Amino acid sequence: MYFFSYSKDNVSGIGIKMDNGSFDFSSALDIYQHSQGNATPVSVTFLQVLVEMEFCSKEAAEEVMNNPWVQAKAGELRLSSTITIEPPIARPGKIIGIGRNYKAHAAELDHNLPEAPLFFSKALTSLTAHNRPIIIPDWVTGRVDHEAELGVVVTREGRHIAENDAMAHVAGYTLVNDITARDMQKTDLAEGAPWFRSKSMDTFCPVGPGILPADSVTDPHNLTIELSVNGETRQHANTGDMLFSIPRLIAEISKYMTLQPGDIIATGTPEGVGPIENGDLLEVSLQGLGTLKNTVQR
Repeated sequence: MYFFSYSKDNVSGIGIKMDNGSFDFSSALDIYQHSQGNATPVSVTFLQVLVEMEFCSKEAAEEVMNNPWVQAKAGELRLSSTITIEPPIARPGKIIGIGRNYKAHAAELDHNLPEAPLFFSKALTSLTAHNRPIIIPDWVTGRVDHEAELGVVVTREGRHIAENDAMAHVAGYTLVNDITARDMQKTDLAEGAPWFRSKSMDTFCPVGPGILPADSVTDPHNLTIELSVNGETRQHANTGDMLFSIPRLIAEISKYMTLQPGDIIATGTPEGVGPIENGDLLEVSLQGLGTLKNTVQR
């Protein structure tokens, strides 16, 4: 079970993917609230609102979807395949990437391992959704790489968060493909410049297809993440191989900046990164969340 954002006929909403199909969770939540004596429409439109309302959990979702009033409308709430999947968080406050968080990835790029989490940002305009194209401008020469990553979605605001308290700030998990103009990045590194431009071009941050609630994941440090290009597996790893754990990342980042609901932390990529070309189909998968698919256009 996971949540996702969608649009159809210029109307946006939140969907929920369950074993028996996909349903309009925005409308289900309105029906549920009405059954609880709240006759005011909730008007939930994006998962960021859902996160702030604290309904982004397996337990809360099951309570809503198993409500008798909701069950009576289940047929009307079922979503068709004609919907368009949107980024799970329409406009996160921040997209924070983690560099060199898998030993083998650092080795394949001949980088030293960091002594503390190494983080950077991606422009919000780099965000794109499942089934949308990754567009590489014609003027970008040299290698452009895929990087499959586990994304962490923040649920509660916090600063100076202790590691022991960090997981209480996690709404759930998503998939991120941290597209990187690799030759451009190398040039910037050689000149002592930041990585920002090589990571932040429009469409260079596919996220989705949805959000897997935190309470549905027994151990986020024991998940299999994979990426394939045109059906050929290039990246296959376990999140337990991360150098710095999710609590450590949250604690470290929140020393420097306030984390807010809807922020996305891309926890780093494992080994196997490689070049992408025009027409390639990239598929990133995570157990329980399905597959994030994007085609490359140059």
